Parts: sequence; structure tokens; C-alpha cells
Amino acid sequence: MKIERILVPTDFSEHSLAALKYAIELAREHESEVVLVHVVEPLPYGVGRWYEPTKLLEDYGEMASGELERFEKQATQLYPKCRSELHFGVVHEVIGELVSKLKVDLIVMSMRGQTHLLDLLIGGNAEKLLRYAPCPVLRIRTV
Repeated sequence: MKIERILVPTDFSEHSLAALKYAIELAREHESEVVLVHVVEPLPYGVGRWYEPTKLLEDYGEMASGELERFEKQATQLYPKCRSELHFGVVHEVIGELVSKLKVDLIVMSMRGQTHLLDLLIGGNAEKLLRYAPCPVLRIRTV
């Protein structure tokens, strides 16, 4: 099986950095492209009562863009065929659309992210990606 494009969702945690490094090793073997993706999700209901929602999303988008640049720089030092994309929306929906649009052959992701406790309680983004991804998903276990 030829793997031409690997997508790596990131939340900027050490766990997602480990998944990125694993994806890069796979990419080297298959001479694949690695696409690092971060998705800024909609704000939870009620946030607008305490802070202006548009400004909050803009601020988070700017922070995420900087973090994504930092991750991409680390990745391209290890493997030059890496790039990154920042998107806004619901994580599993955006990733599903990107898989089709970019013709992704494999998603590589960490089993844990920054919100591990919430993931255990309500399922989390990783579980939704596993359930709805239109391509194979390799879930990396990190310690």
C-alpha cells in the first residue's frame, strides 16, 4: 500500500508532538507528505456572556497560528515534506473534509491530548475521529 499523504491533527501537546514524530518516520519510509492540522472549535454555549466571542476566537486563532508555525518548523527540520493548516470548525467534521479534499491516506494521532480527563468522560475528539474518519487512523500510545 502506498501512503502518499499523512494527516496529523494536533492540539500542541507533547502527546501530539510524539504522534508527529511517528508520522514523520512513516513518511520517510514511504516518501510521503505530512500535513499538520489544528482546528479551532466553536465556543461552548454561554461563553459570550463573559467575553466577546468573536474577539476570543480571533485571539485563540492567532495563538494557534503561532503554535502551528512552531510545530511546523520543528517538523520541517526533521523532514522537509511537511506543511501545516489551521482551520475553524468541529474537529472530526473538518478532518473528515480534509481527508477527502487532500486525498489523505492515513491519519496519525495521539491517544491523549491536552483534555485527557474530558476525553475519558465524554469521548473526546480522538474517539470521534476514529468513529468517523474516512481513511485508516493510526493512534499512537504515548506515556
